[in-house]
Amino acid sequence: MLKKGFDPNFLGNDYIIPIPRLIDQTKLDALNCGELFHYTHFSLVMNKRRRFLIYGANNIDKNTMKNVSRKDDWHFCNRMGVENQIGNEFYRNNPWDRGHMVRRRDVCWGSLEEAKQANFDSFCWGNIVLQHGEINQGIWNQIENWILELDDNYLKKLSIFTGPIFTDHDREYCGEDRKLGCGIQIPAGFWKAMFYINKKKELRSLAFVVKQDDFWFNEYGKLFKTIENYQVSLNMVSQISGVEFEDVLYDTNPLFFWSNQFTFGKNIETPELYKIRGKQDLIIEREN
Repeated sequence: MLKKGFDPNFLGNDYIIPIPRLIDQTKLDALNCGELFHYTHFSLVMNKRRRFLIYGANNIDKNTMKNVSRKDDWHFCNRMGVENQIGNEFYRNNPWDRGHMVRRRDVCWGSLEEAKQANFDSFCWGNIVLQHGEINQGIWNQIENWILELDDNYLKKLSIFTGPIFTDHDREYCGEDRKLGCGIQIPAGFWKAMFYINKKKELRSLAFVVKQDDFWFNEYGKLFKTIENYQVSLNMVSQISGVEFEDVLYDTNPLFFWSNQFTFGKNIETPELYKIRGKQDLIIEREN
């Protein structure tokens, strides 16, 4: 069955969301020079050094979502190589969940056949990362729902990019009662960037970060408290992920990374970041 993967034109031909570029160490670590591995309604780019994905890209159509039961069909994807993924032995008897980067229910749309295939595809180990249970089962796992249900989401569709945050100081973890030396490191946190069309038929985006480990203590890691969810600028996502979007896409986000006339006039510190406890905390638009 042909895997169509992420569709850059999903929001319309006038609102193209290109696959982002990889830069710096992220580019060097990418499997097969950043090859896209396509699945039903999503695509993955893998990190050959960390054996986790760099990011997942997926589309969501709330209008055609299907209720597909979860079966936990965990499996390796042979196309990307078993050696470039980690399996179930790292997830037993510890606080680390098997965290889907591309959420299972987000890709269960289209025809029933497509939805079932997407459900299965999402359990590929390449889409799974060591994720703290409080993140995987908390607010972080609800944000997509909030944006899909926004009154201002004209199409009830989303194009999403999400991935782990890697730093030089991430701690090694080799599974329960196993000696260190496996080279697997716990990601410092996670990021999400979501694109949608508002009622004015404008392309908009929202971005988010969560920190999961205190070993992220560089200049950006110090900005976030562990296991707290933050709305951030799209520029912040690029700074911490090594993933760059098309230049015009940065202007679709309501938060600022650099100071400007607006932030000076409103006495706003940059880079902007706001703790998110619920849907009511989202910043959707800014006054001119």
